[in-house]
Amino acid sequence: MKLIKKFALSSKPTKYFYILIGAIIILFIMAYTHNNNIAYIVMFFIFSISLSSLIIGRINILKSQIEIKKNRIFANQPTKISIFVKKGKFINFNSTYTFPKRGYNILTIKLSSNYPLNLAIFYKEIKKEILVYPELKGVSLKNGFIKTENIDFDGLKNYNYDDIKFIHWASFAKGDLQVKKFSGDSENIQSLVFDINKLQGDKETKISQLALWCYEAYQKNLKFTLILDKKIESKKGFDEIFKRLALY
Repeated sequence: MKLIKKFALSSKPTKYFYILIGAIIILFIMAYTHNNNIAYIVMFFIFSISLSSLIIGRINILKSQIEIKKNRIFANQPTKISIFVKKGKFINFNSTYTFPKRGYNILTIKLSSNYPLNLAIFYKEIKKEILVYPELKGVSLKNGFIKTENIDFDGLKNYNYDDIKFIHWASFAKGDLQVKKFSGDSENIQSLVFDINKLQGDKETKISQLALWCYEAYQKNLKFTLILDKKIESKKGFDEIFKRLALY
């Protein structure tokens, strides 16, 4: 993810800030009217604590740092993005985002914190450029190309973003995540061809349909060839295929 804007800071006083201001004003009036040194001392003590709290809170949000793990994000699909606070105390943020279009989008993360005394809420806005994969939409692969019913069990293989229903739980319990392999897997079925030029509809409809087929093919471990401007084999990998679709 590419950082396109370092950050933007802002703050908003809470009700406790105004209560504290009122208390300081009352103490000042009492101290001035009755020439009460104790009231002056209490007033300045509260004022110094409040000012220190605001300074510490601003420094806390200013120096806060987050780490965003790589996520596979699809258009028009709410995605919980893995965000970790590397530095900063009591940092809050939203982690679920929805992007309306494929390609490069701007992810705006708004951090907030009321540390340390909840006198003000400090905000820090971070913008990052992320790649959003196409929306998964259209006719399912099993309805358009293949049938996967009544196929035979053909051993185990390593997990690679396969459908959860194929997980071999006995191997998982032993610490080795594997999935069941069937006779309909890519080793035993003719390679599929997904050609954008043979689809009907506008460009986005075609891309969404291809994305759905590619996604399902990877889940079922089926080999395929994707044809956009040129042929791309499924062995290029999930992320490379979907990057091509996202940027087409």
